[in-house]
Amino acid sequence: MSELYLSSETDDGMRLSIAPITSTKLARCVDAPPDTSGYFLTEEDTSDPLGVINILARIEDDESAVRLGRMFAMT
Repeated sequence: MSELYLSSETDDGMRLSIAPITSTKLARCVDAPPDTSGYFLTEEDTSDPLGVINILARIEDDESAVRLGRMFAMT
């Protein structure tokens, strides 16, 4: 599994990201997942760099992460 990092920002100041979960991001999650392998689709408010990160989905493989990233026009 390569290290992908995809993101995009919404009009309301939220950032959507697809990336492996880091210990720093885990510390900002309300509900940390028991399995941290693969990639995670996360949402965070760009106006608060220390705010809560919401995990929206776990993505198991590179191909799925890239395909989902394309759906959200992530770069």
